[in-house]
Amino acid sequence: MVSGKKVDRTLMHQNNTRLVLSAIRQAGEMSRAQAAEATGMSIVTVGRIVDELMALGILREQEKEGGIQVGRPPRVLSLEHSQLLCASAFLGRGELFLGVVDPRGCLLDQEHHAFPDSEEFLPPAVLPWMAERLERFLARHAWENIRSTVGVVVPGIVDIDQGVLQFSANLRWRDVPVVSYLKERMPQYHFLLENDTKAMALAEQNFGECAGCRNMVALSIGDGIGAAMILNGEIYRGVNNMAGEIGHIILNPAGKICECGKVGCLQTHLSQRTILAEARSVYPGITLAGLFDYFQRGDPFSVALIGQVVEYTSIAINLLANTYAPEVVLLCGSMLRQHPIFATLVERSYRSKINEYMKDTFQLRFEHFGVTGHLMGGSALALRQVLEQLCASRT
Repeated sequence: MVSGKKVDRTLMHQNNTRLVLSAIRQAGEMSRAQAAEATGMSIVTVGRIVDELMALGILREQEKEGGIQVGRPPRVLSLEHSQLLCASAFLGRGELFLGVVDPRGCLLDQEHHAFPDSEEFLPPAVLPWMAERLERFLARHAWENIRSTVGVVVPGIVDIDQGVLQFSANLRWRDVPVVSYLKERMPQYHFLLENDTKAMALAEQNFGECAGCRNMVALSIGDGIGAAMILNGEIYRGVNNMAGEIGHIILNPAGKICECGKVGCLQTHLSQRTILAEARSVYPGITLAGLFDYFQRGDPFSVALIGQVVEYTSIAINLLANTYAPEVVLLCGSMLRQHPIFATLVERSYRSKINEYMKDTFQLRFEHFGVTGHLMGGSALALRQVLEQLCASRT
């Protein structure tokens, strides 16, 4: 029987290890004294934890390079990057991205695969195709000591505990056991399933536009609409990982019918599919690029439609800013990547929808990584799991 005091000491040691690792990871490098100051622990406690992690090959300690030094250069701690490489996969509509990322957010290698046009993009065909390419990619990098935890990112509502993609409007899938299929093919790996917007938020918060930000909201605009919240440095998931399904907030009860069955959802005003459908009711066969081209030429219909999209985007920013009071609202998604003018229009207009007392409380920023952010977010999720397991193993 394990005593209560033993359990308390074990949990305290695990938590202290987690704090030390987090401080060093965020800073990039720091001395033992700086780690003690950052975590509020004694130098003796930090030293014991550091020695354990160095013995595991997770930390290294070396003389600080550069700068003007008087006397012996200080010694600093940093993560042993080569021992903490994580792989990830992002499955989008008709394509698969694979990558390896180090703890600094450097994308060391990536692959892109397009699904054959001759086949329907359905789970029975896509999952074997995906697994084969992922397995080959991981085997190619096996010599690099990549960690066995792999992040898998998909668009849609995800059951992270069961590893099931419950619903994806983008992929048009429902109740697909992604993780169990991959695990059956590659039992030596542990797979973590994540929503694409949450992965993007993790990437930007760990490595990009929101690095070090503890309270932020990401708003993704593409084939669907989604949001992700990082509160006090942690992804906020809500019940059943449902937090962030902003696309199905009803803003116009007299509006259009949404694919979810309700009327007037935000998604019916902002998703690329619904915008394109409305544009084609006037200009059959037009693309979104063509619509923005017409907008820039001053076409009245295009100006009105794009203006409405910008207005609803500004309303969504206002809603998120007032609900969560973040430091940053980050806009991301294929709409911004494919049509840069959209970001310019939103940046010019969003403040008109923000309450006076909220205008200067947050910054509006735009995604830094593009589609590779999904890979970096998936790897950040995997790395976090790896570090948590290391902390749990220290008794």
